[in-house]
Amino acid sequence: MKRLSILRHAKSDWGTDEYGRHLDDIDRPLNKRGRRDAEALGHLLAAEQLQPGKIISSTAKRARQTAELAGQAIGFKPEDIEQEQELYLASADRLLKTASGCHNTISHLMLIAHNPGMTELVNRVSNITLDNLPTCGLFCIEFGITEWSQIHASTGTCVWHHYPKMKSPQRL
Repeated sequence: MKRLSILRHAKSDWGTDEYGRHLDDIDRPLNKRGRRDAEALGHLLAAEQLQPGKIISSTAKRARQTAELAGQAIGFKPEDIEQEQELYLASADRLLKTASGCHNTISHLMLIAHNPGMTELVNRVSNITLDNLPTCGLFCIEFGITEWSQIHASTGTCVWHHYPKMKSPQRL
């Protein structure tokens, strides 16, 4: 059994740098709500005992900050979180390739990246259909497989999901 947690980065700031210049997309940090939501999600994951064995994040600042804030609550140090440049604005194909390449000793992998690829990945590999994975939205999908390379379209079952506006997580 393998579990894939698909987490879209938390809400980001559209602001400017200290000189009033607009930030490049990859450099946009989390805003106040995003920091609060990412930290709260981490505490929820700890309470639900849904700690992944590995976290891989996009290198975008908002994704890295989401990974660090959520990860801290479940025992990950920032240096324990793998960053992958190819996850920045990645397609569902690229995200699936990353998951498929995970070492088989890991039973629970968390990917933290961006839309539209994250929504497309949930739709491709699970038994549900989403219109949009909201910021700081998380879907946990289980696969009856022994090797990550065995993930294919529609082979997973969504067992748990949460997003910030929900009062409590939903088990499916």
